Amino acid sequence: MKECRQLAGQTQKEAAASIGCPQNRVSLMENGRVRVDAEEVERILDTYSTPAGRRSEVIEIAAEAAAPVAADAMAWITSHAFRKTTATILDDAGHSARQIADQLGHARPSLTQDVYMARKAKNPGAADALKTIADDL
Repeated sequence: MKECRQLAGQTQKEAAASIGCPQNRVSLMENGRVRVDAEEVERILDTYSTPAGRRSEVIEIAAEAAAPVAADAMAWITSHAFRKTTATILDDAGHSARQIADQLGHARPSLTQDVYMARKAKNPGAADALKTIADDL
């Protein structure tokens, strides 16, 4: 698509304005970082006034790139998920917030606790004591 845009004499910024999307999306599409559905490909090629011979080639490539792949099943896994899992495992193993923060590279354990560590009862004894007081009321 980059080649089509360049042949149309448009910058990414101009193309984004013509297509009606952020410039960042044009860059991502051109570098194969996002999937583009057939309708969007047609709209882009219309915007670029791409000749018929080139259009069919681009449409075919875009359709192939948009086809589902096995890796799609794991798309939900992010670096944040791995970091949270690490924090949870270390927390369950009894490591302190400071130790977990050091492992994750955080300067402040409070960030680690707020974002990465599960919120659960850490002191069953305290919970029991509060329950006893509540029962007496």
